[in-house]
Amino acid sequence: MPKKLEYTKGQRCGKEDNCRSTLYYEENSFQYCKRGHLQEGIPTQQDEDDFGTQGRKTRVRRETKEKVSQIYRGATATELYLQSYQLILWKQCYALVHTTGLPAELETVVKDLWALRLQLLKSKTDATSDEDTMFSSQPQSETETEDKHEGVGRKWKVRGKIMPSLIETLGLCYLGTILLRLPVSIGEMHRWAVREDIPFIRAVRFVPAIMKQRLPAQYLKALDTTSPLELDQLRKTIHNLSLFYTHHFALVFPPLNAPLLLYKQIRNLSLPITLHLKTLEISRLLLITFAFPLPSFRQQISSLPEIQLICLLIITVKLYHPFDGFTRHVRSLADSAVLTIDWATWVDVQSSHKLHATGEAHVERGSEINVTERDVMNMTGEQLDDYMDWYERTYVDESRVEEKARGLPKQLLDMFPIGRTDGSSPTPYNYDQMAVKEQETIDKRLNVVMGKLRLRNVVPDNPEYSAGVHGDSTRIGSFYKRYRKVEDLTPHAKAFHEAVAEAIGVRLESLILAVGQVERSLVKWREAKVKADKEEGDALMENTSDNNA
Repeated sequence: MPKKLEYTKGQRCGKEDNCRSTLYYEENSFQYCKRGHLQEGIPTQQDEDDFGTQGRKTRVRRETKEKVSQIYRGATATELYLQSYQLILWKQCYALVHTTGLPAELETVVKDLWALRLQLLKSKTDATSDEDTMFSSQPQSETETEDKHEGVGRKWKVRGKIMPSLIETLGLCYLGTILLRLPVSIGEMHRWAVREDIPFIRAVRFVPAIMKQRLPAQYLKALDTTSPLELDQLRKTIHNLSLFYTHHFALVFPPLNAPLLLYKQIRNLSLPITLHLKTLEISRLLLITFAFPLPSFRQQISSLPEIQLICLLIITVKLYHPFDGFTRHVRSLADSAVLTIDWATWVDVQSSHKLHATGEAHVERGSEINVTERDVMNMTGEQLDDYMDWYERTYVDESRVEEKARGLPKQLLDMFPIGRTDGSSPTPYNYDQMAVKEQETIDKRLNVVMGKLRLRNVVPDNPEYSAGVHGDSTRIGSFYKRYRKVEDLTPHAKAFHEAVAEAIGVRLESLILAVGQVERSLVKWREAKVKADKEEGDALMENTSDNNA
């Protein structure tokens, strides 16, 4: 009669065909599983030292798996950042074409500019590279006070192996419009960004969640806007980018489309159209071609062609429509300066017909990011709804709402629902409708200002007026006033300069400094002309004397 086997329970066999048996028996000092598979390395003879160890469990240690971080590092993270940056840049080009109505060729031009920029960043995406990550045109440094040496002239840094910052996307789009000779100003690009006509405010929200989860913190911060886009930031960025492409790739940008852009600025500022011809005449006297500066020359604020153009317009206004209130006269009714601006009316029109106003019942679009606690306390219910709609649209990330505990629990979010309590929906923003309203506002301004133009006295040329002064009458251009500081501006002059500074996206102090630089060029031209006329007159007198002799 065969001996009855005694089974002991142990770990799973796992031998042939992944045997699942956990029962074992001993035979001839060997151990077998219930299905007959020989177990190796497990002794069946009990040692004296093993006395009292029956029933102890023996476990096989699993291999420790190396934890892989979900956040990329090094060259992989840099490559992912550049891909995210490129996605934001494409979205901006798409908005400029399909929202603001710029030509579709802009996307191709900006793509080529970006491709050139990437050529200098190849080493950043190399896995063997140990270069530090640095960003150009950091938003924090752009808000600092203007460099005191910039007014006199200094060399701008043109470094190519620095990671691009978010504001450079706007600079690339602007340079794309320059290559296409489009009359787009820096101020327009600035307004499109702050009013969210193109993606810029918290642009990181337009990056897919799967990409954001793998980006390091410094890259996420670089794609975010931690502070409002201040005036002058974009102007500095464009200046640096133009020097960058000229220095590294010998790219020569075409001159500014000055006639169209000048007409656009004159109309938006409600100024007489006669200033258009006079401004271009002064530019020809100073040999200004509105070309972009070269890195080899000393850079100034007025080196940028659009700043040159607006400074010439201001100088022309000060010559033909000064703010001092003196009575000036013209030689005939055919003179282009026979009509002058009533600056009191002009200032009233600017305040009563705001160009980008949305009504007192609503928060002005583009000003939401500047709202403070004090502003919130003074808001009406409708304004609070507008601000909260903007905050929900800008900061609430619905992709983080998950059923799992890792993200924001959906059950918790349901306890505090977002959206308007009355169930109403926010008024949808339509760029085309806003553009039509702005043009209507510009037309109203022009009608009022042009209707209040004052007629100057007509005093023909006469030896009695050879000195240029007769009673309280003066010639056009006399007693020209130069403003060196903001404090020197009269109330009407300050209102005008503030409107111009806002139109081109620069600070008032920077505008005053740039106008002073162009005025110095005009003084040098006048001195050179007086000297040349004197030398010509002396030479003519010598020739006359020689002939008489």
